Amino acid sequence: MRLALAPAAALSLALGIAVVAPCASATGADLAPVQLRDLHYGDVLFYFFQDDYFDAIVRTEAYRTQGHMQPHAADSELLLGGLYLSFGQHERASQIFQSLLSDPATPAAVRDRAWFQLGKVMYARGSYEQSAEALRKAGNTLPADMDGERRLLLAQGLMARGLYGEAVTELVGQTGSAEWQAFGRFNLGVALIRAGRNPQGLALLDLAGQGEAATEEMKALRDKANVALGFAQLQAGNAAAARVALNRVRLDGPHSNNALLGAGWADAAEEQYSASLVPWLELRSRNIMDTAVQESYIAVPYAYAQLSAYGQAANNYEFAIAAYESERRRLDESIAAIRSGRMLKALLAANRNDWRDWFWRLSALPDSPESRYLYQLLAGNEFQEALKHYLSLDFLAGNLAQWNGSLDAFADMVAARKLAFDQRLPAAAERLAGVDIEALDSRRDGLQARLDAALRAGDWSALANESELLALERMKGVDAALVARAGEPSLDDARERARLARGVLAWQLEASGKERAWRTGRHLRELDAQLFDARTGYRAATESMATIPARNDELTSRIRALQPRVNGMEQRVAALRQREAAYIEAIAIRELESRKAALAGYSLQARYALATLYDLGKTPPAATGATP
Repeated sequence: MRLALAPAAALSLALGIAVVAPCASATGADLAPVQLRDLHYGDVLFYFFQDDYFDAIVRTEAYRTQGHMQPHAADSELLLGGLYLSFGQHERASQIFQSLLSDPATPAAVRDRAWFQLGKVMYARGSYEQSAEALRKAGNTLPADMDGERRLLLAQGLMARGLYGEAVTELVGQTGSAEWQAFGRFNLGVALIRAGRNPQGLALLDLAGQGEAATEEMKALRDKANVALGFAQLQAGNAAAARVALNRVRLDGPHSNNALLGAGWADAAEEQYSASLVPWLELRSRNIMDTAVQESYIAVPYAYAQLSAYGQAANNYEFAIAAYESERRRLDESIAAIRSGRMLKALLAANRNDWRDWFWRLSALPDSPESRYLYQLLAGNEFQEALKHYLSLDFLAGNLAQWNGSLDAFADMVAARKLAFDQRLPAAAERLAGVDIEALDSRRDGLQARLDAALRAGDWSALANESELLALERMKGVDAALVARAGEPSLDDARERARLARGVLAWQLEASGKERAWRTGRHLRELDAQLFDARTGYRAATESMATIPARNDELTSRIRALQPRVNGMEQRVAALRQREAAYIEAIAIRELESRKAALAGYSLQARYALATLYDLGKTPPAATGATP
């Protein structure tokens, strides 16, 4: 009596989930080093490096429309294409990359990165043939890590199309960091086995299964390599070699369940059924949501039957049937929870803050039965892309709701502005009516003419200050009095003093004349600047009085026009979000239904095996009530 899941099928499962690579994300490493020559591009990068991709997109589009960022035109286009990927806008991103590639002025380095990003777009969409074509055109200017990712994506796309021989060619000599090379070796081993070159593939998987692993990701890769190697050796009939590989897998790692299942089969293949019970019983004590654990429920009684412990075998088959039935009911409850929208709300809450990344992957699972059932599905590209679209739509719905509220606030602001303008207009108009710029200009010109005339005539008295002007007037009075009493000897001393005072005053005026002329010229220049500001302000105030009413009306019209547009977009986003939610739920329900079908298959095997034991008379009635 054999179980339905033979080692060959298990190997297919192990290799089917083995084609993996490090999570690709959008960080500064994806951008070429740049010497900033435009502050607008720097503003875009400021938001990009904060992972605020939506604001980065808005600013990039706005600055492009305004004609900015010309020194970084190609880099900004490449960045914009990647930013659109963060929202799952593959068509828009593809258009941008194609536009870059069709422009002969695009630098070679930017062109290679554009081909690389376009290849990633096509890969994410499942268009593996187009992805391969783009990735092969990426040239030789990519950094080592990016080129390593390019080759691995190319190989994975080829394997997805069943072209394992070509994938082997791409993976030989994998470049990049130690991690990229480790993933390359692992995938090369998978591709070799798929291509029928088992000895070479097994050797590479063996090497990957014994490599150094400093990070959790590398430890998981090493475990996965040992699981794949173990099942491949089982299929080849090398149970001892399989056991060696499977024993390397950590008991607390993500692949330990498959390793325990395979270890039991390795012992069973050598008819060491007592030994096979050790890993299978350990496996059965774990969470039944895992498919390997579910299989252990019928593997354990199978081993007991092979050991002729028919009573224990029967008890364990009945235990398995009851467990499968209980699990089937929980699956029905999880399907109902998914249909109610509970799963999507929980996923949204668990990943709201970290999803906006170029190639985002789900990082947190809510603590609910339905999400734990869907662990493998949640890691799949189809579900991840659909969930990413839903999260994008949810973000856009929130953004549109905020804009809807902002439009009401803007309308109130414009209304308040119109009221304030109407209230202040009469007083402003009265003040402007009292301003005569032409008269001020004329007075300034008169001052300039007086200065020029004084300089030409050498009349420094024209530059005298108030005290000096008073002294000059007093000297004129003294001179007039002396002239009126000319010929009087008693006034000779006064005449001499007046002459000396007149000379001192003239000397003072002439000695400081040039300085006073320079200072007066400076004051006139300052007056020119003030008059210019006055003319500019007068013109601006006059124009504002004439144009503000029209501008207020224009703003009101724009707000009124935007309101139905925002409302329309809100309705479209709501409909798309609802459709995407239904699609995600359909994927999840499909997965759970397939799990129900698998449980039904296991239950059928258990019932058939139990009936066989009864038919053969191998089970005493007293044995069936015992606890397994």
